[in-house]
Amino acid sequence: MSQTPTPISPLDQLKKDLVTMQREVNDLQSKVNLSSIHDKLEDLQTKVNGLNKRISDLRQKNYIFDTTLEVNAKDFVKRWQPIHTTTKIRLNQELIHLKVDIKPIEQQLVKASANPNNVTLTRQILNSLKVSVENLSKKVSSSEALLRGMYDSFERELNSFTKNLLNIEWTVKEFESSNIKLLMHEFLIMGVKAVWTRDGKEDKDDPGGILYLTDQRIFFEQKEEVATKKFLFITKERELRQEVLIDIPVQMIESVQTTKQGIFKNQDFLDINFTSGAQYNSAQFHIHNQNCEDWKGLINKVQSGDFEKNRTKEVDKEVIEKIKNAPTICPQCGATIAMPILRGMEQYSCEFCGGIIKL
Repeated sequence: MSQTPTPISPLDQLKKDLVTMQREVNDLQSKVNLSSIHDKLEDLQTKVNGLNKRISDLRQKNYIFDTTLEVNAKDFVKRWQPIHTTTKIRLNQELIHLKVDIKPIEQQLVKASANPNNVTLTRQILNSLKVSVENLSKKVSSSEALLRGMYDSFERELNSFTKNLLNIEWTVKEFESSNIKLLMHEFLIMGVKAVWTRDGKEDKDDPGGILYLTDQRIFFEQKEEVATKKFLFITKERELRQEVLIDIPVQMIESVQTTKQGIFKNQDFLDINFTSGAQYNSAQFHIHNQNCEDWKGLINKVQSGDFEKNRTKEVDKEVIEKIKNAPTICPQCGATIAMPILRGMEQYSCEFCGGIIKL
């Protein structure tokens, strides 16, 4: 038979409530400083000020696409200055009012704490104090909402821009350790973590790695640690497996479909179909941390030539003419050359007789 809990005395309950109120007031003292808004403004300031340096670093590492990066960075700096100034002014105004409002609350708490044994008086003070704390908490929340409203639209735009920048930075860094060799006039556009679902259904044996897109080719490089030795289903040894498994000209991409899979439809998949003569007829990739529609757009922009119009370095006319004038008939067997000729190639072979054709 369970014992009936010993009822707590009014004095003991009062002491517990005093401790609780002390904690609530301490929290409120922190909130009225609007520290979260201060921190957000500093964070945005740092991000905006760092844009030009980040873009400059990418250019030095031979990322030549999207001249709007510099334009947008300059625009963010220009727009942020008045937003930052106006928000800081309003922040200081809100701080003045909130700090004035918390003074009587602090005084009430001191008064309540000074009479811990006077249950009736202290309980009256606590009841009044509770209402004052709730009202000021609502006022703090209103101030925070008002201040966030002054920069949240700008922040969303900046986050979208910096997310793309972060993806490019990640791509460039990962490519530094890649086994892929670009042609002389070929440049990197984007990379993404991916799993090549070879049979259209993802399983544990499917290779994981990075899907890369350049202005001329699409690659999949397996890059993952795999178990080389197991004992009783426990991995004892592992090794890094890094190998280029797919290397296909973008010109040989026939179509790209995107799907959202998983219970919550939050898994991004790319289904790419290739023309005849390509290394594979099709390939499906489960991509991570990027949107499949964005990737479809990137591939379409390469195929349509949009990236060629938005470069920091123009393609030499001699290189373009060299590709235009490349032989389309094999001089040895007379067969039509169907394979794409890429900028930077010095020679290619006839797929029928194997003869080497120099550019």
